[in-house]
Amino acid sequence: MSLTAGLSRLKALINRISKESFGPDLVDVDELTDFVLFGQKDEGWVLLSNDEALEYRQCLNELSSSIEDRYSRKAVEQLMQTAILKALDIKKQRTKIPFGKRLESAIKELQNTLKAKPTTWTVHLRVEGLAPAGLPKKFGKVEFYFADEARIKQLIQDINTVIDLGANNPEVKKDVKSLTGQKLKSLTGATMASLKVSACDPEAAWSQARRELRLTMDVLNFYSDILFNPKLHVQIYFPGELQPVKDLSVIFKSDMHSISLPFKIIGPLSKMSLDEMTSERAQQVGLFRADGILKKDQRTEVEERVLAALQWAGRATVNTRAEEAFLQYAIALECITLGRKDHAELRYRLAMRTALLAGNTLNVRKLVKKEVTDLYDIRSKIVHTGSYEVTNSELSLIRYLAKKCILRVLTEEPFLSMKKEDNLNAWFDEAMLSYVQQNGRSRHYPAV
Repeated sequence: MSLTAGLSRLKALINRISKESFGPDLVDVDELTDFVLFGQKDEGWVLLSNDEALEYRQCLNELSSSIEDRYSRKAVEQLMQTAILKALDIKKQRTKIPFGKRLESAIKELQNTLKAKPTTWTVHLRVEGLAPAGLPKKFGKVEFYFADEARIKQLIQDINTVIDLGANNPEVKKDVKSLTGQKLKSLTGATMASLKVSACDPEAAWSQARRELRLTMDVLNFYSDILFNPKLHVQIYFPGELQPVKDLSVIFKSDMHSISLPFKIIGPLSKMSLDEMTSERAQQVGLFRADGILKKDQRTEVEERVLAALQWAGRATVNTRAEEAFLQYAIALECITLGRKDHAELRYRLAMRTALLAGNTLNVRKLVKKEVTDLYDIRSKIVHTGSYEVTNSELSLIRYLAKKCILRVLTEEPFLSMKKEDNLNAWFDEAMLSYVQQNGRSRHYPAV
């Protein structure tokens, strides 16, 4: 959607509002099925109901989508509300200016604001589950560091520099410095992530940074059971998402002749050490390649496809809910084998392409093809009934297939040289023809 189209739609909505009753005290509350209420102390209040409320949200959707991530959705809505209030002039502060000119001026001001060039922001976010050993260390676009006293002191100095440039009087500046200093000192001893983003407001910068950090953590978590002991369940996560706990259950048999007290530790038993992820094994399984892809601002179609698969499989790796993990592995497998453009005969293509990537011989490929067909049936049962219980063996199998396919595309030729999704899809088509020939009279098949 274009910015011009969104602004035109908003302009039409403001025109419509100006000809109707829009004040909170002028609307029949009993007839409201949907409404939007907003205002400012100096500009008055507007209540949009039913169709107008729906149109308001559609305007917001168009404007938000047209500017990508430069502004947060909340910031766009505030700017849009300001434009509406200035044009309507509820408190009669601009009566000398005709409504038509006020409307044009408000829309033009909104357009200029939304088209403003973004600036660079540095965002610091706290993370959990990462060992301080070997930090600071950069992975992708993210620098992970340990917030010791020296690092916190530097952050406080940087913030004080910004405060000093403000227009407040010295006493106010002193109070602000004291307050922010106390808040930052609470981060001492935490593991932090720092990254630069391009945005027009702080909330958009925070949202972008968190999204990029989430992607980076998902990729690192993909390797958590490859480069570390799977029994330790190491993983990186945001504060509040997961804390290791000791869980004790009590189970009585109905005849009271048997009792069970299963004791489980839920969550990570150790922290992930980036310092340990520099081995030859890490190189072999594509960790450094994934690092290089994350660092890029412009990625190829194949790289985007690999990254999407890594992200879903990374989430599945640390998900303690078996059914959710199964679905996430299934999505990862679909990402790497089918991509975004290939939806025809989904189950058949998924089974065939997984077999071509994961199997090295005809017999193995036949087995994999059958296994994926069965696994896809399980996926459908989970999605459509929500009651299917996934076994450890089923989860292990789909994990193995998803990770094997992802790692092959991530680390081997000819996939390393591919840039377009069409190149990868063409390889599948050619390999499939060879598979069909092999399944018949011909014994030739590609080395996969």
